Amino acid sequence: MKRLKRPIYILVMLTFLVAAVGATEYRRQQRVCTQIDIAIKHDGAEAFISEREIRNLLKQSEASIIGLPLMALELKQLELKVQGNPYVKHANIHYDLEGKIHVAIQQSRPIARVVHATLPDAYVSATGKLLPLSKQHTARVMLVSGDLIPKLIQKDWEQDSLGKQFLSLAQHIEQDDFWRAQIAQMEIDKAGEVTLYPQVGKQTIKFGKPTQISEKFDKLELFYQQILPRKGWNHYNWVNLTYENQIVCD
Repeated sequence: MKRLKRPIYILVMLTFLVAAVGATEYRRQQRVCTQIDIAIKHDGAEAFISEREIRNLLKQSEASIIGLPLMALELKQLELKVQGNPYVKHANIHYDLEGKIHVAIQQSRPIARVVHATLPDAYVSATGKLLPLSKQHTARVMLVSGDLIPKLIQKDWEQDSLGKQFLSLAQHIEQDDFWRAQIAQMEIDKAGEVTLYPQVGKQTIKFGKPTQISEKFDKLELFYQQILPRKGWNHYNWVNLTYENQIVCD
């Protein structure tokens, strides 16, 4: 008799386990979306996208997802829709046991504004993506202008061998507190030669090709720290950084 009780006990426990799993799965399938929680990470930049814009994107067949069964929601497709906004760098969407949809968004951060007389302005993000101007805010970033802009506006800088060169220069300026505050504009001529215009001081900075970036800024830092304090901020009209191991100014 004892030998029969153990198999019966195991069978009963398995039955309860299957029933519990089935009930849990049934409840999961019946659970609906009750709320949408949106978190936008700006990385210290202005907010170029709003919760309202994101909520408008979080629709399925043009209808709100509130009240829909969670199992019916195509989360990956919703993520792709949200990432269709040019200011969304990355989006992650998931739901919890209470039926809340959690949307975590990483915003693209502009570091430069491309301007040209015959073309619409655009921002360049920290990763080299071209962004349209925002209706939310105007970013206070360095201007990029010049005859080469029509070529640089055709595709994202991160995907273009020419754009990557100027992206490296823009990133170097943006990542340094002093240069970000001091460099107001980058002008690029047809040959790809760069001239920088400062916020303070009347001299233009002949940077040349966007190569040896760190070395050239080391020379420019020496110019600001040791030469200008002796001569005055408006003594020179230009400073040339293109010569190796030299700073030429006039």
